[in-house]
Order: sequence, then C-alpha cells, then structure tokens
Amino acid sequence: MDLTAAEEEFLRGMRAITLDGEGRQVFVGLSAEESVAFLDLTRRNEAGEDMSADPRYQALHERHEAARQRIVNGEAPLDHGRPGN
Repeated sequence: MDLTAAEEEFLRGMRAITLDGEGRQVFVGLSAEESVAFLDLTRRNEAGEDMSADPRYQALHERHEAARQRIVNGEAPLDHGRPGN
C-alpha cells in the first residue's frame, strides 16, 4: 500500500494495518488487493465523498473492523507476517 508516514503511524497505533504472510502491508482482515481498494475508498470518504452507501466500501470496512476489534481485544495477533508471530 502507498501510505504516507503519518497514515502509517496512525493506522499502526489503531491496530489497523499488519503484514500478510508475504510481508506486504495490509489492512487487518483484508487481502493485499482489498487493502489497496479499501485505502482508495477510505481516502475518498475522508475527502468528503460519502462512501456509506457503497456496498464494496461497507463490506471491506465491516471485515476490517471486525478483525481489528479481535486484535484490540487480544483475541488475535497483529502481525502474522513477522517472524515469530
């Protein structure tokens, strides 16, 4: 994913991004391809384009947020792609 340093720092702090099995940075709960699409949709939403009615955005957001909550609650590890995890 093409994240700015500020985005990466924020998303790491929120337990929103991780490394997949191939070492690629992804949104938790999403594949690399889905993460790229979700990042685009999220940026559009944050820029003022209401994505709440977009079914793709909603599906990706729900999967991502469910996975993120499992991490926050200590029910799942954050980095599957890092050695030792």
